[in-house]
Amino acid sequence: MVPIDKGLPAKGTTILKLTNVSKSFGAVSALTDIDLEVKAGEVVALVGDNGAGKSTLIKILAGVHQASSGRIEFCGRDVVLDSPSQALELGIATVFQDLALCENLDVVANLFLGHELSPWNLDEVGMEVRAWTLLRELAARIPSVREPIASLSGGQRQTVAIARSLLLDPKIIMLDEPTAALGVAQTAEVLNLIERVRERGLGVIIISHNMEDVRAVADRVVVLRLGRNNGIFNPDASNHELVAAITGATENSVSRRIDRKAGEQIETGGSHA
Repeated sequence: MVPIDKGLPAKGTTILKLTNVSKSFGAVSALTDIDLEVKAGEVVALVGDNGAGKSTLIKILAGVHQASSGRIEFCGRDVVLDSPSQALELGIATVFQDLALCENLDVVANLFLGHELSPWNLDEVGMEVRAWTLLRELAARIPSVREPIASLSGGQRQTVAIARSLLLDPKIIMLDEPTAALGVAQTAEVLNLIERVRERGLGVIIISHNMEDVRAVADRVVVLRLGRNNGIFNPDASNHELVAAITGATENSVSRRIDRKAGEQIETGGSHA
């Protein structure tokens, strides 16, 4: 594979593009013909009911699952994401809902876990300086980088998880339910952090069930339903429009056309019986 340029593309440039991406697990189709585009300096929200395919799509982009068919382009080049390490190498970082933090370690240790400076003779000072620098750039409210994770709030833990992914210099960061189970103040802190990540020129994908959080930070809202695209909306779309797309009260023309063709085939088959 030709190496991808490590620098961030200009804002508005397409970083990630999916065309007709599908995923099946045996006879079960989890995703069908998914299209998605993410540009530098924008936040794209993935919304949908449970079972809509959001987590499967994120895992494909994170290299956990491999797409069964379709095309994935990253920075204008076709790529095959066959492992999490390859996704990270390309510049796709993922913060899953469980955050994967070690509660008994401090902030610095968690930020650099697995990517320590001078691993055989730890550069504790260098890591602490880099940690403070990054957290200040993000205006993060962390009392001390030597504070154990166990003593931090939910919002502060989310901040540490996001900051850790930024140390890998990604072009896209994916956040799975970043505000789930957070209070009002902590949610505002995380949403502000997402805005600052966008300002750095990264593309951001968030999964969320909270429409108010989506409206607060998203530039576009992509609705998935039953493993298919079911609409792309501006964040000022009404709750009625979004809920209708999520629940299937309104379905896109592709879904309607496929359902109609399937019905015609059944009727044709029945007429020959």
